[in-house]
Amino acid sequence: MKTKLLLASLLAFTVNQTVLSQTDENGYTQVNLTTGPSYANRVFFDLSANNTVSQPATGWDLAFYRNSAMDFGVKVNDATSVLTYQVSADPAAFDTVTPADKSNWGAPLYNPDQTERIQDGSFDSATLLPANGLNFGWGSYDLATHKVLGKVVFVLEYGTTYYKFFINEYYGGYTFKYAKWNGTSWDATQTRTIANGTDDAFFNYFSFDTGAKVPNLEPAKANWDLMFTRYYTFYNGQLMYKLSGVIQSPNVTVAKVQPETQAVATFTAPATAAYSKNITTIGHSWKPTSGFYTDVVYYIKEGSKYYRLYFTSNGGASTGDMYFKYKDITAQLSVADFGEKGTFGIYPNPTKEDKKVNILFDVKEAASKNGNVEIFDFSGKKVYETSIANQSGFSTQEVDLNRLSSGTYLVKITYGGQSETKKLIVK
Repeated sequence: MKTKLLLASLLAFTVNQTVLSQTDENGYTQVNLTTGPSYANRVFFDLSANNTVSQPATGWDLAFYRNSAMDFGVKVNDATSVLTYQVSADPAAFDTVTPADKSNWGAPLYNPDQTERIQDGSFDSATLLPANGLNFGWGSYDLATHKVLGKVVFVLEYGTTYYKFFINEYYGGYTFKYAKWNGTSWDATQTRTIANGTDDAFFNYFSFDTGAKVPNLEPAKANWDLMFTRYYTFYNGQLMYKLSGVIQSPNVTVAKVQPETQAVATFTAPATAAYSKNITTIGHSWKPTSGFYTDVVYYIKEGSKYYRLYFTSNGGASTGDMYFKYKDITAQLSVADFGEKGTFGIYPNPTKEDKKVNILFDVKEAASKNGNVEIFDFSGKKVYETSIANQSGFSTQEVDLNRLSSGTYLVKITYGGQSETKKLIVK
């Protein structure tokens, strides 16, 4: 059913590797990343460090979101081909359910892949409780105790092996109980508590095989941007199907552009509204049934940095290879980081023949007054000026510089008491 942990210490086997930089004529780094035959591993990739962390995909069963005392989520491990069934909204059903009741359980539940919340899991998508503001899939919020109390009984099916499972409560951690079906009856019920703790990770992981938390299954939250793994999706609008692909970190947003020529030195970045938090914006959209698309490009925003990425090879299940090229394009976008106030930029830079540029605003904190954009020639003469309205969030402002002669200019952006100057080349 699942791969047993081989180390008595329960430390997960992890391969951490800094990828050797091999840049092409356009400045892109080639990354030859593999998840192994039959996608045996899940691999985390850090764009800024050009670093991979590879781990066995199995060896755990449940992932408990631990990044917030006020938010929660419980996922199953898709790599184990587990099916999750909701049995009853009566907690007493935990004592009476058996696999013989399977015909009454309905369709299995899956971890959602179309969501902006990486913590959303199969248990959170349970539908047996009445829909209201206090119900959350597997449980209900208690106004008196401020706990989420479990209501729904589940059964997890691994081929011919079954576990019944019930989350007792969530309150800064998860208390749950489970039992394994031995073929004729349930083994003794086990109860565990997994506290959120202080781990620098999005999830705590648990294994039914060991009956304990499995440590070291995820890099620090700031140390990965993309996770190459397996997940279920509603494929071709027909049925749930397990695919391999990319899940993005909550720390990044991604814009997919198709069609677009991949191997180019210059490009036009997408509008800020095109960037998505959907965890599978990349997903499997870069590959058809076999091979890979040659006209798909992904723009990735991580903090104040921007990257351009496209895939170059798909090895399929025989190798698990997922090769791609990427490049830090922050300088080409002339992006300036204004600390807590936000990020501002200019693209394209150099301009194209129409001499039109977009001023990009990604404002984290609205200022108390408006800002402005000023353009100067190298003699110090101001040749253009426009205002920035007091605002927050993403926006763009197109600027027509047709009246300017070709040459190099300085763009000064001032907002919230801070200013930054960047060089702009007008063709």
